Amino acid sequence: MMKKTRILTLAAFAAVTSVFGTPTGLNNIPTAETIDHRTVAVQFFSSFGGSNQFSTSGPGKTSDWVGFKTGWDFKPVHLEWGLDSVLGTGFSGPLLFQTKARIQPWQDGMFALGVAGVALTDSRRAGDPFTYAMLYHDFHFLRVHAGYGLQTHGDSYLFGVDRTWKLFDRNFNLNADLVQSRNQQGHITSVGAKYFLSKHIVLEAWANFPDRDRVSAIAKINYVFTF
Repeated sequence: MMKKTRILTLAAFAAVTSVFGTPTGLNNIPTAETIDHRTVAVQFFSSFGGSNQFSTSGPGKTSDWVGFKTGWDFKPVHLEWGLDSVLGTGFSGPLLFQTKARIQPWQDGMFALGVAGVALTDSRRAGDPFTYAMLYHDFHFLRVHAGYGLQTHGDSYLFGVDRTWKLFDRNFNLNADLVQSRNQQGHITSVGAKYFLSKHIVLEAWANFPDRDRVSAIAKINYVFTF
């Protein structure tokens, strides 16, 4: 039960996920960024291989998720919120809510407070929410993200770096992040990439490398619209 709770909670804050408009997280960590005002990102993603924050069907089995998020600007505060859930038979649901608010206290820097994994259904199976604070600074040659998250038996520091280049005139992002696991006794590192196929489609993929267990992979597609 404890393992299942951690998987669902980590999945919630990772799913609110990354860079330059959308998504707004790295691989396994949220960031201080928020999605653009009146923009909606609909996300479909799947987990493959070993255990990870999305593998609710169990290691070695594919787990599928769907979610969305949107952003509202109330300057100087920028708000993001969204919903997501596991799909398919067996472990479908619960429906999870997440939100974060960010400010820009200095040039090229951001600060955000957020909460994820707030179960709107099936709360006993979902477990406790994950509350976090994140800082971000763009050094132009590299962007750095650092923060800390609080959850029952699941506190973790959150650290990541990323950089974006142009590939065929589209943004191509490489990134890596690090989180704690096993009640702060272990670590999970990840490396990933995002490609902005068009202004409406962002492709993501990353691999998780836990200090124990098998390597796993996640693939995601984001459909982005402005209203």
